[in-house]
Amino acid sequence: MMNRFPIMLVATCMFAIGAQIQNADAQTIDFGKLDPWTAWEVMWVREQAKVGRDAYLTFYDNWDKPVFASIAESEQRHMDAILPLLEMYGLSDLVEDDTRGVFGDERHTAIYNGLLERGALSEFAAFGAAAYMEELEIDELRGAIASTDEQPLVDTYTNLLAASYNHLRVYAGHSTAQGIYYTAQVLSQEDVDEILGENLPPPTNVLALNAGLTDVWYNPATAGQGFLISVYPDKHIIWLAWLTYDTELPGSDAAANLGYPGQRWLMAQGGFEGALAELQVYSFSGGLFNASEPLPVGTPMGSVMLQFEDCAHGNLTYDLPSIQRSGVIPLERVAMDNVVICEALTPQVRR
Repeated sequence: MMNRFPIMLVATCMFAIGAQIQNADAQTIDFGKLDPWTAWEVMWVREQAKVGRDAYLTFYDNWDKPVFASIAESEQRHMDAILPLLEMYGLSDLVEDDTRGVFGDERHTAIYNGLLERGALSEFAAFGAAAYMEELEIDELRGAIASTDEQPLVDTYTNLLAASYNHLRVYAGHSTAQGIYYTAQVLSQEDVDEILGENLPPPTNVLALNAGLTDVWYNPATAGQGFLISVYPDKHIIWLAWLTYDTELPGSDAAANLGYPGQRWLMAQGGFEGALAELQVYSFSGGLFNASEPLPVGTPMGSVMLQFEDCAHGNLTYDLPSIQRSGVIPLERVAMDNVVICEALTPQVRR
């Protein structure tokens, strides 16, 4: 059963969530400027992302599914996002050795070993184990957000949480794509169902990302909005501009010197591997028309994931916690000129 873990792993994970501070005093840790519980959670979240990264890399080695490598790259970004917080608050780093499978806390070692044990059974079991890891991260991040009023921590955790929601949708979608109902493993079933909702990933057949997907894309149901997508295969980077509007119409007294006051444009950039791309979304402000100064400032808004069913159709899964919105936008090309190029560049791959 996909929701069954070795008993030892489940017990270890429950202990890891509930007893972090009990063991903290037994270790030599500099809690810096934060209270011990909050400080420990910062360190814990960073190394927990390493657990996910290392396990997904091993799953990729075992089963050759690009989605594992792509989300492992995302977990590395999660680790990188926490590192400045360690420096800001003067905290120690549990990740003293970046070698795969090496962890500063023995409970993370136990979680990792349990994931590998389950993931070695089958490809299906590896996806189930990965989904378990994402539920575990979601549970931890929610608790970390609820237990602090430090805004830099809340902002970072919130963005990581949005990405973890997307990861869970992808991994759980491997079951739903095969007609198997995904069963919650850490969170409540009601909670997981709400996270998944209608935000399911594309069908099992997906297209390897390639330069032929560079184009203007839109959802015909929301004409007047759309996306500019540029794919750079050599650097494994995707750049995206999202041309859209505010969540509510501006008041009649709202004014703008140029354009409509309700217009919004967002930018996103991130890496990809195979058929999946996860991008961090930013909103920019503070700039002036055709002027080099002042420089606009980017504010993280959430994350999006891109997958394409074929060279003419795709899906964008978004999580924007700053406005409490998430969902899936079906994508079509505005023009079909580059479809032939796209089809010539890569065959279809399967998740």
